[in-house]
Amino acid sequence: MATTDEGREAQRLLAGLENGGLSTADAAIVAEDLDPVLVYCIVTFLRRVYPVSDPAASSVLDRVVQMTSRSPAVVRKHGQGESDPVSRWFEENHDYRDFRGRGAELIELLVDKLES
Repeated sequence: MATTDEGREAQRLLAGLENGGLSTADAAIVAEDLDPVLVYCIVTFLRRVYPVSDPAASSVLDRVVQMTSRSPAVVRKHGQGESDPVSRWFEENHDYRDFRGRGAELIELLVDKLES
């Protein structure tokens, strides 16, 4: 998948999990085709930005759990992404919470780093 398409699909996945615009089955299909770094960072972003104490967290985190429980491939990708140098770079230099409401910028930053 070309990185432009992958970035678009990553943004679609993030928005779909955040606002419920994708079924969890469709979200799993999208996630299975993404780079592991993007899968890891999207899931981690949602977990960090929507702590359990946040009233909006319940539905967002439920969608994340449903997506990952539908697809062992997504869980594997998440694990691969966690150990990837790009994920480590992001976490050493950025805070996921700074990207709340700016998911497209998060994805663009990651895709740019993956391309370099």
